[in-house]
Amino acid sequence: MTHPSISFLGFGAALPERIRTSDDPLFERIREAARAQGVTEASLFYGNREHRCLGPEESLATLTARAGRAALEDAGVRPEQVDRLYGYLSVSEFISPNGLYQVHRELGLGPQALVVPVQAEFANFVMGAVLAWEALLAGHSQRALVSVGVGWTRNLDYSQGHAFGIGDGAGAAVLGPGERLVLVDYAADTFSNEYGAMTMRPRPEAGFDKPVYGLEPSRGMDAFFQTGMEGPPRLVHRLLQKHGLTGDDITFVGHQATRKLIDHWKDAIRPREYLHTLEDCGNVVFASVPVTLARYYRELRTKYLVLFGIGIGAHQLALLVRV
Repeated sequence: MTHPSISFLGFGAALPERIRTSDDPLFERIREAARAQGVTEASLFYGNREHRCLGPEESLATLTARAGRAALEDAGVRPEQVDRLYGYLSVSEFISPNGLYQVHRELGLGPQALVVPVQAEFANFVMGAVLAWEALLAGHSQRALVSVGVGWTRNLDYSQGHAFGIGDGAGAAVLGPGERLVLVDYAADTFSNEYGAMTMRPRPEAGFDKPVYGLEPSRGMDAFFQTGMEGPPRLVHRLLQKHGLTGDDITFVGHQATRKLIDHWKDAIRPREYLHTLEDCGNVVFASVPVTLARYYRELRTKYLVLFGIGIGAHQLALLVRV
C-alpha cells in the first residue's frame, strides 16, 4: 500500500515584545554562582544575549494563537480546513484543561477540529508533529496544526542557573499532503529511571507556592550530563544510519537549553548546518524548534532535516524530514 507524502506546509512564530538582556540585574546571583570554582548548575547555562518575556497582562494563549495564525497563512490553509489541533501551553492558566482549547477558540477552528494536548516537555512540538503525521497517514485527518506556547519566565526561581536563558514564545506548523519538507521517519528513547530528576512543581521549601521549574538536587545534574549530553547524538546517529545518511546530509534543529549542549551536540552529530535562535530568543523550551524553523526553513540547503526534542520524562525524539 502506497501512503501519501505528508509534509510541513507552513510555519509561524510569535514572540512577546518585552526584551530582557543577559546583563539584567535579575541574573546577578546566577552570575556569581557561575564564577565560583567547580561545575555548578549556573556554569552549565549560557549563550544567549537576550530573550523575550510576557508582560503581566499578556496571554500565553493569545501569543500561541498568533503563531498558529501565522502558520496557517504561510501554508495557505484556512482555519475551517483544520481538523486536528495538537500542541501544548506551559504554564497553562489552569492545571486542566490546557490553554490549547483557548487557542482553538481564538483561531476560529470549527467544532470538528479535535484538540490534542501533548504534555511531553520539552519535546511537545516534535511529538505533536509525529502524532499529527500518524493521523494523516491513517486517513483520519486532512490538515493538522501543531501550535505550542511557553511562558516559563513567570515560573522560575531566578537564583537557579537554568533560569538564565529561558524565554517566552510560541511556534506552530501546519501538516498535510505535500511534496516538500516530507516527514520520513522518527526514532525515540524513553529513560523512565530519570522520572523526577527535573520537574515543574510548587517548591514551598524555596518559598514558591506556584509551579516552578527546577533540576532536582542530586538527580538533575546527573540527568543533564548523562541523557542530556550523550543521549541525543546516539539517537540521531541511529536514525541516520537506518537510512544510510550521515551528519553531512542534514540540517539539525533541536532543543536549545544552553550553548554547552548545542556545541557538544554539534561536535558529536556533525551536521552540515546547525540552526538555532538561542542568542536572541534564549531557551524557548519546547517552542525553540518551531520558532527556529519559522525563521530559517526557506533557507535550508541540505537534502534532509532532523528535528530533535528532549524531555523531562525522561525521553527524546528525533524526526527525519526530506527537504
